[in-house]
Amino acid sequence: SSPYVESRHKVSGFTLANHTSMAQLFERLLKQYDKIRKRNAFLENYRQEPMFQDNFDEFDDSRETVQSLVDEYKACERPDYVDFGI
Repeated sequence: SSPYVESRHKVSGFTLANHTSMAQLFERLLKQYDKIRKRNAFLENYRQEPMFQDNFDEFDDSRETVQSLVDEYKACERPDYVDFGI
């Protein structure tokens, strides 16, 4: 409730939403990342950092994490989602 607006009724709510369309957004990001990574574009600034002087494993690990997220979103659209990852 707001301290500025008087209200006689307290309101509570429940939202049930389907956000599985997020998988499409993440897939698009992965495709864009793959294109950039394939060309090694925009990576020169990162090479100057000690963390990335030898390799870009951190980026590749992050890509795998996002791919796992996409896989999970797609799996939750299937009826056998309960068995996902077993």
